[in-house]
Amino acid sequence: MRTRLIAWLSLSLLSASVATAEVAKFSRSASGLALTHAVRPGAFFDVVGRRAAVFGYEDRPFEAWVYPMKVLDDFTLSFALEGYPLEIAGRDVISAIEVRPEATSFTYSHAAFTVRETMFAPLDEPGIVILLDISTTLPMRVTTSFRPRLRLMWPAGLMTATVGWDATAQRYTLSEESGRFAAVAGSPGSRELTLMPYQEEPRDVPLRFVRDISVSDARRTLMPIVIAGSVNGRREAETTYERLLASAPELYEQNVRAYRALLARTADVQMPDARLADAFRWAKVGVDKGMATNPYLGTGLVAGFRTSGDSERPGFAWFFGRDALWTALAIDAYGDFQATRTALDFLAKHQRADGKIPHEVSQSASLIPWFDGYPYAWASADATPLFIVAHAEHWRVTGDRAFLDRSWQAIVKAYQFSSATDSDGDGLIENTNVGHGWVEGGALYPPHEEIYLQGVWLAALEGLEELARVVSSAPVAAEAHARADKVRQAIEATYWLPARGYYAFATARSTGKPEERLVEEDTVLPAVPLWWGLLQNERADQRFDSPLAHCHRSRVMALRTSMP
Repeated sequence: MRTRLIAWLSLSLLSASVATAEVAKFSRSASGLALTHAVRPGAFFDVVGRRAAVFGYEDRPFEAWVYPMKVLDDFTLSFALEGYPLEIAGRDVISAIEVRPEATSFTYSHAAFTVRETMFAPLDEPGIVILLDISTTLPMRVTTSFRPRLRLMWPAGLMTATVGWDATAQRYTLSEESGRFAAVAGSPGSRELTLMPYQEEPRDVPLRFVRDISVSDARRTLMPIVIAGSVNGRREAETTYERLLASAPELYEQNVRAYRALLARTADVQMPDARLADAFRWAKVGVDKGMATNPYLGTGLVAGFRTSGDSERPGFAWFFGRDALWTALAIDAYGDFQATRTALDFLAKHQRADGKIPHEVSQSASLIPWFDGYPYAWASADATPLFIVAHAEHWRVTGDRAFLDRSWQAIVKAYQFSSATDSDGDGLIENTNVGHGWVEGGALYPPHEEIYLQGVWLAALEGLEELARVVSSAPVAAEAHARADKVRQAIEATYWLPARGYYAFATARSTGKPEERLVEEDTVLPAVPLWWGLLQNERADQRFDSPLAHCHRSRVMALRTSMP
């Protein structure tokens, strides 16, 4: 009884301290990069950590995710001044945005007040912190509005959120019938406005809480709004909420230190136009923000962000094999080697038993039969040889023997899978019955043996031979060398069109008519084996010197300069 009483008193004191918690104004350091401009209608923005993210448009409400859940959407602020009868919508007075790697800030400007809303996703926390820095000539009221969602990322399906208001801690709690998934959103000192009685027919209406701000409070403190989530129940979500609230200044500084460290440990460029140098630095930050941690699946690279709208698909914010592997080449080039190892480890963890590397891994994959019940997990043919290419490149730039030894069996399995897809023994691995390469649809789809795929395969074989010699696997090295010779000859014999001076796009499935076997489309895809120097030099020169190439030259450059 005494133990239970102490636990109850401790919990009560904690709840009371959270409810009365203040975040004093603090001096914020900076990571060194910043973009500031007037708010632009329809311009996308994101605030991204490893475990949580905000997606939105600068002049519209935003949505918040704690992976793998969409916690809420339609988040807005509005303001009311003492003695002024009309509520002022935030969208009517929003004026500027400042984007930094560590946080994003919006400024709301009115004749009687200015509010600076700073949002950040603490790098390794399942939640979002919003700090309102208010300057006002009159006491004012801030209203926060959002729609509760608590829905798992595509394609796990829908959940119906149960919403409650904790009047002591002054926060909303979102949960569902199993008690497994939960979220918390609130602000100390606030009060709830719109929670409907349990017996009412459910309606999709926003939740609203308000907080009164005196002029003196605005001078001393920030108004915090915290969003937290958990896949382990309500209590864990509440604990996260309390931790974020109590340590907001330190978590902000941790973000700053993390991005300072990223910029310091990776390659930099100096050039006359400082904007180009900053663009390179921002590109590194952007790649880093693509590293996501899922509580079930681990940490890996996702493909990109967008708002989900009425769906649970936030752009391509789940894990992609091909995208991660091409990006890993860029990451190694600028020196963030641990990020590359993390991305490769994620794909090795989810490698199929026969060696195939996944094409897509949804953030809800562990909650549904993703790997054997959906068509997306194994949809590509190129991710598997790219896995070998990325490992070979990582070895070349790091000489990390321990990582190579740890990864060797996964590399060999990937090789064995890809080599088995040459069903007719012509030296060319196949898209048919294996997966797409670069082209996933349209008039050129489906190819049988895409030249892009052969370029990746030849690079993989050359890399595998190199790695096999490092680990003293002479049989694998000899086999890879022999296969590479055969593939090189097959590419030149199959795809080169001497009368036209370029390489064809692909072979098609055999129809019994030899003249129909080759898809002679002139595409940008031979740029991949050309980039690696895998095609005959004189043919490469002819390809780029011919009049037919002139209209494609810019496309080749665009392909290479737009690589992650």
